[in-house]
Amino acid sequence: MRVFTAYEKPGPAGPGADSDVVLVEEGGSFKAMFLPLIWPLFHRMWIILAAQFLIIVAFILLSTLSEDAGLVMLVAAGAASVMMGLNANDLRRWSLRQRGYVFTGIVAGHDVAEAEQRLFTALGPHIYLS
Repeated sequence: MRVFTAYEKPGPAGPGADSDVVLVEEGGSFKAMFLPLIWPLFHRMWIILAAQFLIIVAFILLSTLSEDAGLVMLVAAGAASVMMGLNANDLRRWSLRQRGYVFTGIVAGHDVAEAEQRLFTALGPHIYLS
């Protein structure tokens, strides 16, 4: 079973009234590790995307300072990608909280659809996925 944290953005009538619910899987993300600029773009994580872009630019600038820095920068870029993969879903949760989402609960399921069904059954009929 996979474990997800649920975040809800309250609608205009308050929490639970036609709100937006997002499930974020616990653990790391291979997609974020191998696509470190596309993954935050897809999830609308603009601050994380800007920070990653600045890190990449810094790696490029540092590699031009010395002819021998290429291998060191390659290893550093690889380490940064691994760190992004390990922390991607935590960064996504942080980004959701910054956009006004509130923690709703923890739910488990074999896939996202089953976890959504369990969450909506537990919360009642007033929550709809948009």
